[in-house]
Amino acid sequence: MKRLKLIFLPLIVLGLNTLWEFSHYRLYTDLTGISPTVHLILASLTDLILILFIFFVNSILNKKINWIENPKKIDYFFIILLGTLIATGIEIYSLSEGRWTYTSSMPTIFGIGISPLVQLSTTAIISLRLINPSKFLKIKYKYLKKKWKT
Repeated sequence: MKRLKLIFLPLIVLGLNTLWEFSHYRLYTDLTGISPTVHLILASLTDLILILFIFFVNSILNKKINWIENPKKIDYFFIILLGTLIATGIEIYSLSEGRWTYTSSMPTIFGIGISPLVQLSTTAIISLRLINPSKFLKIKYKYLKKKWKT
């Protein structure tokens, strides 16, 4: 795998999670007492570490890091599964410890906010797609080509 991708992948993950945290902040009532900007930057850095952990575990399961260049459906499934499990644990802990609550605007499922539930998986998968744009565009082109024929 190209070293440049290994450098850019964490930057993309961090950028996407920072955008996510700042754009979804209004769905929470922060009870930590930390300034909002500092809290959101710390949350984004934590998201980066968690996603890199998910990628690391998937690399161990694949016995190589090159899966990042061409993720398979099972890789995406694993990212979704582990990302959702981690997010669920964090949300249950943080809500029970009074770190934050949700505003009435936050859609929930079983008392857990949907936004944080899908964040790790979504930003991880988008990051993988952005780091491999030619593969993404090729797939999109094949889909559009089929669609235009019908």
